[in-house]
Amino acid sequence: MPDVALTWPCPVPRLPCRAGALVLVLAVGLSVAACGPQDRTAAGVVIAVDAPAGQVNGFTLRTTDGQVMSFVIGTLETDAGAFPAFHLAVHAATLQPIAVAYRVEDGRNVVYRMADAPWAQPS
Repeated sequence: MPDVALTWPCPVPRLPCRAGALVLVLAVGLSVAACGPQDRTAAGVVIAVDAPAGQVNGFTLRTTDGQVMSFVIGTLETDAGAFPAFHLAVHAATLQPIAVAYRVEDGRNVVYRMADAPWAQPS
């Protein structure tokens, strides 16, 4: 039987097929890595706030599906219904749910937007 990997048309002219395939895989991998962190969302209730000396650095959220997630505060958007970090204390005290938009950066969940989420009740 012929070696299938060597018989398909090479996508990169003037390179052996295996080298062309390697170049193609590396190009796709680099373009995906260049896209940066993906935006994500979560919703639930604030169960802890990390605020030494009154400066909110992070918080813990119990999501609507019961997960417990830790977040750090990034540069926050505070327009169109979003709220600032100091307002988290109210949500922690009242257990009013919030929704957050975040990115995973260096293994940490970095929040860039928080808003009231009365529709989000943990299970």
